[in-house]
Amino acid sequence: MDCVQNGFVVYMLKFMRVDIPSISNQLNEDQVFQIINKNFSQLNNIWFKFQMEWLKGTYSSFNDHDKYLIIIYLVQKTMNFFSSSFVVLDYESYYLKNKIEISNFNIINISKDLLITKETARRKVLELEKIGVLKRDKKKIILDRSKLDFQKPGRSIGSISNFLSKLTEAIAKNGCLDKKYSKDLIESYIKKNFTHCWKLFYEMQIPLVLGWKKSFGDFETWHIWAIIVTQNSFKNSKAMGSLVSREKYIDELFKEGVGINAMSVSELSGIPRATVVRKINNLLKKKLILIDEKKLYHPGKIDIKKYSDINKKAMELLSTFTCKVINLIQLNKLK
Repeated sequence: MDCVQNGFVVYMLKFMRVDIPSISNQLNEDQVFQIINKNFSQLNNIWFKFQMEWLKGTYSSFNDHDKYLIIIYLVQKTMNFFSSSFVVLDYESYYLKNKIEISNFNIINISKDLLITKETARRKVLELEKIGVLKRDKKKIILDRSKLDFQKPGRSIGSISNFLSKLTEAIAKNGCLDKKYSKDLIESYIKKNFTHCWKLFYEMQIPLVLGWKKSFGDFETWHIWAIIVTQNSFKNSKAMGSLVSREKYIDELFKEGVGINAMSVSELSGIPRATVVRKINNLLKKKLILIDEKKLYHPGKIDIKKYSDINKKAMELLSTFTCKVINLIQLNKLK
């Protein structure tokens, strides 16, 4: 039952019989990492496609990857507060209002955590305040979603749910789950428990993209290089077959494949062609990409070990995220 005290609804706990979850049935990160590693060519095209869509959406919000990262970094802090207070909002409730209060922040932490200089962090925060996205109201800091082209992550939720569904199929075939979880089931759970699940997503996604940014110096350069490599990977993965390990996949990834022109890179990334051309010229100078006689760009020389190490870290982050979400869904089935 519940009662009203001082205008607030207080929910009285009802004691009821529940099944005690089995610890041994929980997925662990090493299991999931090994399964991803083994089925890499089968899963990676779906994963690459999701990441390229996410990066394009990231850039399109402000024509600036870093500003978007600042926003989701601040949103993540608010979601951390929700979780630590045992508050979980569903997708519709979270987006019911355009204005949300976010946790206080300082420029030094933004600079350190997002790998940008203090001057750049300060300038970008001031620009966000100037367009009304961030507002200070006495001691409160407000994020006003009505002031920006900030799309709800419905498409991202659908894409990540589709990927997790494919991954649970591989996990089930390996005997670590009783069955594959459908895209609809996963998507429904994430939306029902949105603020907690999206906190987990940001815990994966922010360090994942920052790992690549650190290697390439800036988001735009990595974004453009990744699109060139992705085009190559789609062709080569078809030739490799469905069950190729991560190590074998990476070895084959940088072999000659399908090239792409600057205009197509611009269309796929959302980055203006002039910026694409400038970043491509820098990549050419470093021999990280090559150009053929048709003016199509291909992956160039790269430190395979360095690439593999960054990719391995990304897959470890993905394994952690997968375990947390799928284990939560398993626990939810016991209620």
